[in-house]
Amino acid sequence: MSSVSSLAPISSRLIISFLLSALVALPLAAAQPATGNIDSTTTTPITWVGTSPGGSSAQAETTCVEGVNCETFTITVNGTVNDWAGKAASVRINWLLPATDYDIYIHQGSLTGPESDHSGDGLTTSEDALIVPSRDGVGTFVVHVVYFAATAADQYHGTIDVVPSPFVDPGIATADAPSYRNYAAPAPLGKDAGEPSIGISKSGKAFFLAGLETLRITFDDNDPNAATWVDKSALNTSIESFDPILFTDPGTGRTFVSQLLPTKMSLMSFTDDDGETWTPSQGSGLNSGVDHQTIGGGPFKPGITGRGPLGSYPNAIYYASQDDGLASIALSQDGGQTFGVAVPMWNLLQCGGLHGHIKVAPDGTVYVPNKSCFSGQGFAVSEDNGLTWNLRTVPGSISGDTDPSIGIATDGTVYFGFSNGGGKAMMAVTHDRGLTWQNIQDVGISQGINNTVFAQVTAGDSDRAAFFFLGSKTAGASGLSTDRTFEGVWHGYMATTFDGGRSWVTQNATPGDPVQRGVICTEGTGCPSGTRNLLDFNDLQIDAKGRPHAAFADGCITANCINGVDWNGASTSPTGGTSGVPDGKVNGYDNDLTKRATIVRQIGGKTLYAKYDIPEAPTYLQASYAKPNVKLTWLDHSKSEQQFVIERSTNDESHFATLATVGVNATSYTDTTAQKKTIYFYRVRAVNANGASGWSNSARVYTK
Repeated sequence: MSSVSSLAPISSRLIISFLLSALVALPLAAAQPATGNIDSTTTTPITWVGTSPGGSSAQAETTCVEGVNCETFTITVNGTVNDWAGKAASVRINWLLPATDYDIYIHQGSLTGPESDHSGDGLTTSEDALIVPSRDGVGTFVVHVVYFAATAADQYHGTIDVVPSPFVDPGIATADAPSYRNYAAPAPLGKDAGEPSIGISKSGKAFFLAGLETLRITFDDNDPNAATWVDKSALNTSIESFDPILFTDPGTGRTFVSQLLPTKMSLMSFTDDDGETWTPSQGSGLNSGVDHQTIGGGPFKPGITGRGPLGSYPNAIYYASQDDGLASIALSQDGGQTFGVAVPMWNLLQCGGLHGHIKVAPDGTVYVPNKSCFSGQGFAVSEDNGLTWNLRTVPGSISGDTDPSIGIATDGTVYFGFSNGGGKAMMAVTHDRGLTWQNIQDVGISQGINNTVFAQVTAGDSDRAAFFFLGSKTAGASGLSTDRTFEGVWHGYMATTFDGGRSWVTQNATPGDPVQRGVICTEGTGCPSGTRNLLDFNDLQIDAKGRPHAAFADGCITANCINGVDWNGASTSPTGGTSGVPDGKVNGYDNDLTKRATIVRQIGGKTLYAKYDIPEAPTYLQASYAKPNVKLTWLDHSKSEQQFVIERSTNDESHFATLATVGVNATSYTDTTAQKKTIYFYRVRAVNANGASGWSNSARVYTK
């Protein structure tokens, strides 16, 4: 596996280097056979064997020598994309010894074509990848096998089979899209809000943390325009920070704020009264790291000896951070006052160090997502309160640029959102802690999204979840790199499912006001000035009624930026910068480079908890006269109404008065009070404790 080549013992590297130099003079080899064909009805696996002498390649595919320590097998995928509906081509290589290490990369068209998938696990005897025609198309694909640390003494064997595709075509969402409103912090608050986190307390107040500033926001459900922002920062979390994080325990309402120090320590405080008072804590576990900290919490897994509650606080609190590659997590058994010794979640042979936010399931299972494990994306999962960990990845996923995210439903269903290696906004669902996956799909396709960053997911009922991300319709990997000439426009998008992830309704949640113009650099501290104002992530949580609240930093706030005015270009100065002169393009030079604290909050429509649904409107209302009565019938689409309200008008379609109410699941009513020789108009709507649906169509009838 290429990321760990420097860990090989010196003697092994010298031997491999000697073997490689000796083999370079040999004639170049190739896979045997070198080509094959497959279609959606193929039942006999396509096979080939490796013939190259091997050696090692320090940077895997980028440094190998074709025919020496890497070779290609070309497979033609015949038929149409429709022929392959629900199917994929599984590409596998296997060998004998775990000490041998091969990697595979699949390219479309040629070795220089786009990458469809790759696999680079260490300490295994096989590598698996997928060609998914619904995602990759059909035609020619090149399977590039790299002898990362392998020789002909343990040669690989390759097979390609037709298998059921783990990916699904995006379903057509029939649910109405929820409505959202944006709330920006009033000056002077929230001016430096890159990399925010958010929590919702038991009282419904929101906490927004970025930098050294902990803000409390109070919303008014009777006035969707109203939001009151106040600074409620704790003393010890307002001093210094190399990485801020906030977490509100949804079970208890306790809010934690943490500021990472470079000495592997965290300054942390928590509040149980919406920030009126704060209690300092130990902050982190012994052996914690120096970067990318996160806090999470939820129920303890019962029956784990020595890892249960030690006081009155009922839930486990976890603190994780990473050193250069190795990420560790510590458990607090007393509500975040103290933490135990941090334990590693993976090693350098398995995953990169950077990780997303901790999430805890209702049964106490702990999840920590990672953008690069075994060349894919997935999570570490613990079923013993953070003591031991297993790694599980989404099949067909490709290592990404920014953290993936997890939302956990009330029944433990996990919704996993990520920006795939190619930039698509992907979602996958698992009901068994990542052992198997369903409904893997691109949720941004309906909006034409080609680049995605900062995935954030939350969930409510088993079949309901929301996925917030920044997306751009402009294609090109430079959108996530350092290229300030990239002309993409970024908005915040919210995708919502009400059917367990089979379909998603995706909408622009920041219409008319881009979050960013130009590049959003994802290369961390290696990003040049002017490309990383938003830093590394956003956040998404729900309140007690299941309404999503997304926290993000707005990098585009002036009229010029919002309206896409070309007012700036690159400076010719040796020190770089901007010129203040238009360059004929609207790109990163025209971005404001701000990071204003902003919240996207749901204000209408279905939430993630069905018990708070406003009922759906009845349809197809019909009125018929059968002397001396008027008979009404309609279709009932709601599952949550408590009654139907029937109104009648004798003048026109605007002056209605209540005629009657009928009970649950009613689909008809007889008006026995109708007068002869009168024109009547009728309408019906469903009502429950949460509110009333829209009105049905109006039905007209004349009584003779």
